[in-house]
Amino acid sequence: MKEKFLFLILFAMIFAGCSKNSTKDEFGIYHDLEETISATEKSGKKILLVFTKLDSGDFNETLVNQVLHAQDYQKKIGAEFETCQIDFSKENFSSEENSDAANSSQKKSAKKTKAQTERDMRTTAIYGVETPPTVMILSPQGYVISSITYLSCINVSEFSNIIEVEREKIDAMEKMVSAVKGAEGLEKISPIDLLYENTHTNYRYQLRELCDEVVRLDKKNESGLVGKYLLARAATEAMDCYLDRKPEKAAECYTKYVSSPFLSIEQKQRCYYSAAYITGNERPSVEVSEKILEYLNSLIELDPETPFAKQAQYFSERQQNILKRQKEIEAQKNEEAQQ
Repeated sequence: MKEKFLFLILFAMIFAGCSKNSTKDEFGIYHDLEETISATEKSGKKILLVFTKLDSGDFNETLVNQVLHAQDYQKKIGAEFETCQIDFSKENFSSEENSDAANSSQKKSAKKTKAQTERDMRTTAIYGVETPPTVMILSPQGYVISSITYLSCINVSEFSNIIEVEREKIDAMEKMVSAVKGAEGLEKISPIDLLYENTHTNYRYQLRELCDEVVRLDKKNESGLVGKYLLARAATEAMDCYLDRKPEKAAECYTKYVSSPFLSIEQKQRCYYSAAYITGNERPSVEVSEKILEYLNSLIELDPETPFAKQAQYFSERQQNILKRQKEIEAQKNEEAQQ
């Protein structure tokens, strides 16, 4: 499901264009996450990241019109949170940039706002939003504290109560982030690892700078965690390949770390397994099947007795059958073309 959603988001990024401003609107709400994070890292406020699709009506309209735009919203919520709303109504994707009827000013405006929408699309893909309205509670740095996928509140008080249910998670995140900020050198690795482990796997991309910091701080792998965070780095780099519309480079993000002395055999096998899985998402072909088999065979050669290797052996046998069939079909097409 997430892979399909990511594809749709990336497809939309190609054609995106809209008419939104990146500064606070008249209701005190941001519409650009990067700008929101810049503001909250200075103020210390947390973030309510709200994804909506107003043209679908129902809870989206209620959330915006009766909550976010209510007169008492900033008074009750604004002291603790900055709000960033990202809306994906169809009208936001119309652009005059390439229209023959558009004047130079309209084209310039469309080009500028298209870049904003591409950033919004990237945010949506990174945070894994599938169904608006979705509200996420973020730390000032953009780390996910909680995600609320269904809202039935009809006023600010009800919305505030929903946020308050997440208070325990909010407090826990604040303590972990504070511990990271208060540590230095190798002592910083332990609180980073605690924060990482207490962050859902879907939201660890946002911790990429901290993961890189572990690798930078622990050049001799004194913590024994460098291999773990090299894998985390590989995952974020692969994600970046998809976001930058270069999926063919994603597998390399894993295989390039296999030579690291800080990775265990199992971690190296995980790299090859991830590379094979990613390659399997490409359009089927003889070349793709051969590449998958190369990764799986490299995994097995590292240690054929591990659970990863035994699973890879099963997939390798399946892939060999697929490759055999692909070659038969290709040979048949070549034969027919020569007749």
